[in-house]
Amino acid sequence: MQRLSVVVVHGSYSEVYRQEFNLLMERVSARVEHPVCGVYLECTDTPMVAAIAEFLEPHLEQAEIQLQILPLFLLPGVHVRDDIPAVIATLQEKFPALKIELLPYLGKDGLLAPFLERQFEKHPDAKRILVTHGSRRTGANPQIEALAASLNANTAYWATEPSLQETTALLTKEELKTIYVVPYFLFSGKIPAAIAKQLSELQQAYPRLQFYLGKPFGTQPDCAVAIAELLNQ
Repeated sequence: MQRLSVVVVHGSYSEVYRQEFNLLMERVSARVEHPVCGVYLECTDTPMVAAIAEFLEPHLEQAEIQLQILPLFLLPGVHVRDDIPAVIATLQEKFPALKIELLPYLGKDGLLAPFLERQFEKHPDAKRILVTHGSRRTGANPQIEALAASLNANTAYWATEPSLQETTALLTKEELKTIYVVPYFLFSGKIPAAIAKQLSELQQAYPRLQFYLGKPFGTQPDCAVAIAELLNQ
């Protein structure tokens, strides 16, 4: 049986985002023995179904094909719950002989905790903040809270409460010298850039403290390791 893997990201028109995703896929491909490709769910001229069909084309002569689809998402939002399953249903109709396996989304069940811990360990004495987009959809933010608790970190959200400013204000009631903020995002973009700006403003507001900012997870070699482990199972 020929195994193939597709890694799905949301997509962006940002050139930096695209470059970072391409680099990530290069790192993943180097760790996976079977063919792998990356596709965008949105922000692309090639629809996801068409991109996967093009990837499948050279392998359709195989008697059996197992297609793994890995959603590179950190929260179980509408894309994970609705959009990607809809694409899979279309693919199954288009290729009825294809065996399709939908893998758990990347952020499920605290999978990334060990990799995030390695970032936090760079400043072991600092108070920790895990900052992410957040969601008002039921079941999303509690998973972030559980992940942060496993990392002994506080949470902050871009789209919901508490904000980075609110979490920082709460922490400053304690005796501390350093705060390390790790963004729970895959790639650089508008929101991570805005978070960096917020952190600069917080540094001015709290000059007695030293703030450090980590990097989006997808830009780290550890992300390729995590993805390859999932695809090689």
